[in-house]
Amino acid sequence: MAGYREGPYHYRIAQYLNTHPGDLQEFVETANSLDDFAKVFDMLKPRVRALAVKFASRIITKTAKQIADTGYRSGKLKIVKGFPETGEIDLDRSLEYFMDEPERGILDNLATYNRLREKSAFVIMIDHSYSMRGLKIVLAAITAATIAYHFKTDFSVLAFSNKVKVLKAINHMTGPEKVVEQLFDLKLQGDTNVRLALEEGLKQVSDFAEKKGLILTDGSWNTGGNPLDMAAKYDKLNVIGFPPANPDKVKLLSNRGKGEFAFVETEKQIANAIIKCIN
Repeated sequence: MAGYREGPYHYRIAQYLNTHPGDLQEFVETANSLDDFAKVFDMLKPRVRALAVKFASRIITKTAKQIADTGYRSGKLKIVKGFPETGEIDLDRSLEYFMDEPERGILDNLATYNRLREKSAFVIMIDHSYSMRGLKIVLAAITAATIAYHFKTDFSVLAFSNKVKVLKAINHMTGPEKVVEQLFDLKLQGDTNVRLALEEGLKQVSDFAEKKGLILTDGSWNTGGNPLDMAAKYDKLNVIGFPPANPDKVKLLSNRGKGEFAFVETEKQIANAIIKCIN
């Protein structure tokens, strides 16, 4: 396997893998593999590329599940009597209940907090213009897979440039692996029509009381008109920006959308950015 490291450039890595596809799994599973994978991806032959995506998807979805399982809980707290399996005991309120009705016993007078799930939907909109190459599309795949694990069903995945492609519609059963696979199948091309993406995103979540979204982009809008009025129609619109986007400009979207903003330059920053944007 040492052969693929002999050349100073990633095209030599790609050249080696194209002729030694049996070494793909080891390559993808080595340190810095996702960064290396991102840099050689476009230089791989179609058959080799498909196999590389298969191996990389395992790492991407494993990473995404770890981010999604960070213990985040959404929904409002409601005090109820009794002791459900998922609850936080309020000792002061429990004592009050027991003093009022001691005949009910201790367990029946316990006051616990139950977290009510809010009926909301989430749409992630991923820029796939030509500049979203390399590590940025890998980070977008990690983000999309995390959304899939976290929201389970009530989420949508859109890819946009000067057009919008629905990769996963609301309530359609599509798992994280399939979402990642579809992202890597996309051809990166076109301009950046953020307004059109926001319009389609609103259509996806139109039947839900609370409409939340996340945009991933490495540039500002350059076609389709100013999207800020559309951003304001979301209950919460978050933005993750990548270089060379102007942070001050793309942050305007999250400001108008009453959401969170994160600027990500390295793979190590993506987990905190995702957690910030799904809370």
